[in-house]
Parts: sequence; C-alpha cells; structure tokens
Amino acid sequence: MDKKMNAGGRPKGRKKTSKIEVAIEPGIKQVFMDLLAAEGLTASGQICNWIREYIKEHEEDDIQ
Repeated sequence: MDKKMNAGGRPKGRKKTSKIEVAIEPGIKQVFMDLLAAEGLTASGQICNWIREYIKEHEEDDIQ
C-alpha cells in the first residue's frame, strides 16, 4: 500500500497571507514591548496601524 503521509500546513501552491513575521534582536524587542505595554498597546495592533498609514500615504502619493 503506497500511502503518502500528509505533513499538514498549507496546500501546495498556496501563499502564506495571514501573518507577517519580523526578526529583530531580543533587546530591541524587549524595549519595544515594554514601551507598548506602558502605553497600553499591543505590538500587533501598533504594527497594523503603521502598515495602514504606510499604505494610505503611498496611495495619496499615487493620486498626486
């Protein structure tokens, strides 16, 4: 019996679109996380806001 084992994960040919991973030094990450915590923010929420602002700025540049 020739049965292939499914390793799980995304189907072949599908792109990963739900996450963006960023590699940063542990010391930088800790300072960033501490600052966000002091402001009552989360890294994910703040980064999403930055990305939205970046897109908005570039869309405005394309219009002009």
